[in-house]
Amino acid sequence: MIVAPLGSGSAGNSYYFESDGTGILVDAGFGTRETKKRLAIVGREPESIRAIVLTHEHHDHIHGAERIARKYGIPVYLTRGTLEASSIDAEETKVVVFDNNTTFSIGELNVHPCSTVHDAADSACFVIESGDGTRIGLASDLGCADEAVIRHLARCDGLFFEANHDLDMLRLGTYPWSLKRRIMSRYGHLSNDDSVAALQRLIDAELKTLCLIHLSQKNNHESIVREMATALLDRSGARLDLAIAKQHEPTGVFDIARHSGPLPIERPLHTQMALFQ
Repeated sequence: MIVAPLGSGSAGNSYYFESDGTGILVDAGFGTRETKKRLAIVGREPESIRAIVLTHEHHDHIHGAERIARKYGIPVYLTRGTLEASSIDAEETKVVVFDNNTTFSIGELNVHPCSTVHDAADSACFVIESGDGTRIGLASDLGCADEAVIRHLARCDGLFFEANHDLDMLRLGTYPWSLKRRIMSRYGHLSNDDSVAALQRLIDAELKTLCLIHLSQKNNHESIVREMATALLDRSGARLDLAIAKQHEPTGVFDIARHSGPLPIERPLHTQMALFQ
């Protein structure tokens, strides 16, 4: 499976996934023109997108979703809470409503959403699975990495995981205290320390690629995140590719494959979705 982070951070988030001819965007935080430009950098076109899948309704994740969907005639997949909390017009835009903690398919990809804790209506993280069993986890905007999220993201071949802020930088920074409290709360974002604690439980023999995402431009720095992640890998003895997602340009193209064969698929009882057009 190919994964290309087009940009990650408070100024916009979008990730391109592709396997066996099926391409999707997870989040569309950039406008139509900027998304097209960034896709071109990684050798793709908007016409290759089969769907846009949204994590939640915040502006830096859905800014371009409706315009891209209408321009290229593709559906937007989102939870009902995300739809109702957003400004997306379900009469003008094709939307597909899914329930968290179920499974749905887009072409050759199986998408497994899991409910997350964040100050959003019904936010989700995802494991995206290709036909050969390759599993890629994407978890952004986590107030905390609870047990359900840890279980959901276990045994992935690639993991794109939030490391939002350094606590000292945030506490000493210029944000108003109300915003600092929101970011540090159980419904805000993961600190570097929180991220390390979660990753200690998620790094295993299956994981071959780790990319830290959604770094705060004012309250974090790539060098801090790289140092703490490298120290974690050294302690664990894990051998994997480490990357830090960029905000203002694509981070590159990750080609991730499963090495131990597909996992048994546990089908949820309820996978029905509602389609609006």
